[in-house]
Amino acid sequence: MKILTIIGSPRRHGNSYQAAKLLEAEMKKRGDYEFEYLFLKDTDLQACRGCFNCVSRGIEFCPLKDDRQMIQDKMAEANGLVLVSPVYVMTVSALLKNFIDRMAYLCHRPEYHGKKALVLCTTGGVGGKETLDYMEKIIRSWGYQVKGKCGLITAPWPPTPGLQKKNKKALDKSVHRFDQALKAAGEERSGKIKVGVMDYVNFRIFQTMASEVREYMPADYQFYQGKQYYQPARISFLTRAVTEILLKVIFFMMRDLGPGEKK
Repeated sequence: MKILTIIGSPRRHGNSYQAAKLLEAEMKKRGDYEFEYLFLKDTDLQACRGCFNCVSRGIEFCPLKDDRQMIQDKMAEANGLVLVSPVYVMTVSALLKNFIDRMAYLCHRPEYHGKKALVLCTTGGVGGKETLDYMEKIIRSWGYQVKGKCGLITAPWPPTPGLQKKNKKALDKSVHRFDQALKAAGEERSGKIKVGVMDYVNFRIFQTMASEVREYMPADYQFYQGKQYYQPARISFLTRAVTEILLKVIFFMMRDLGPGEKK
């Protein structure tokens, strides 16, 4: 299986890379995994201009023509994704943040459902949980199932035996979950997945909103039109019924956020 590791550190062989290599070594003990490394610092990925074209009109209308599509092609080809960042002032690096900004449309029109991911960060002390939670939230919105969250403490002094043990435990736990999810992915692809209530609610919110604002967000409308779910899925009667009730409540609460009436 092929795993793409995207590293957001401005240092090619810094703590983030060393952490990723530790993860690779542990994964290869458990299965036949091939790792490819992509360093954002070495790519031509221009700063997002905030024009909103990718979200409203479609990614093909992004005015920036650089390595974005190449990176997404690699993400599509890989069986799994490892997203890595150092913690800079309680969040991801600027390189990784720009990468996330350039993929903004994926939060509306996810392309990676059925794929598994692991998020990994390194920190000198604090900010690891906040950074991992942010990374998980983003790539879940792209469609990935996050099956591992690992924060390693890499202070600028020699680690104590206790810290080494803590880091090893965190790495082993995440590697185990990621490995098991990747091995189960083949079985999932052989049939329709079972969709839970909250996942279906999120889908239906986007689908309904896309229809309501189709004049302003034609790309979303075209993406969701006629879809039962993001991928072939089993959606139970109970899930559908509960979702319809929740949607009525949610859209009642959001009634003032919709497009205004035309004058």
